[in-house]
Parts: sequence; C-alpha cells; structure tokens
Amino acid sequence: VYETFDALLTAQPSLAPFRHTGLERAGPLEKDIAWFAATYAGEVHVPPVGPYGQAYAQFLKELAPKSLPALMCHYYNFFFAHTAGGRMIGKKMSSALLDGHELHFYQWEGSDVKEKLDAVRRSLDSMAAGWSREEKDECVGETKNTFTKGGSLLAYIARPPNQRPEVA
Repeated sequence: VYETFDALLTAQPSLAPFRHTGLERAGPLEKDIAWFAATYAGEVHVPPVGPYGQAYAQFLKELAPKSLPALMCHYYNFFFAHTAGGRMIGKKMSSALLDGHELHFYQWEGSDVKEKLDAVRRSLDSMAAGWSREEKDECVGETKNTFTKGGSLLAYIARPPNQRPEVA
C-alpha cells in the first residue's frame, strides 16, 4: 500500500507537494523486513503481500483517476494514523519484543516528525481550499472506507497465518 501511494503521488503532477515529505514508509519498511529476515533467518520467512494489501493497493489505483478528494482522504488517514500512533507503538514494541532494536518504520530523517506532519497538513489544507463543496463532501464521505480498508490490513496481519480471513 505504501508503494502504491508513492507511485500514485509520483504519477500525478498535482500531487507534487506530497512527494518527498519525509513521511514515506515503503523504504523503511523494506529495511525492517530485511532486518527481521536476517535476524530470524530460518525462523521467519518473508511472505508475499497478503490479499488485503493487494486489494487495498488495487482499490487505490482504481480510485486515483476517479476522485482526487477520496484518494487524499485515504492518504491522510493512512499516513497520519500510522505516523501518530506508530511512534508510540514502535517504542513499546522495541522495548518489549525486540531487545531495544528500533525499527526504521518508526524513524524519520531530518526534522521532527511533527514538523513533517504539519507541513503535509498545510499542503492538504491548501489543496482542499480549492475544492468545491461537492469535492469536500466526497473527501469526508470516504472516511469510513479508509478505516474499513486500513482496519482490514491490521486485522489480517494481527492473526496467525492459519486464522487469516479471505478477502470478501
């Protein structure tokens, strides 16, 4: 899903303000997956992207040309939720499960992550200021769907492989 967001942001010129913000997580996530595979070689294998990740990525690809406001609702909810909640979760996980190893996913280069979030929020506000009432309503109306899709990813990875549900 992170790679899909990166590709969609790169493909649309109007989304240039959302590229290279420092919030990108695909690269750090790749590093963490490699670390787990190396640290727990023989115990952990790197699985392919699961069906919920594939379905969400495909959904975003189909949504992007149809509705920029709806896409940006997903962008905001996905990145801001994982960034804000992720910092706290990452610290707890590091100390409780990883002998203090801090995953790259929970690290942000350069300035404070709050500054990065504020800069992206300003870009989003600036973009939305040019939207019609209908586009703003479309963005807000997509919120439930962002939580459903994001929640399905978390529910999927939180379960042991033999207990994971199939995509509906």
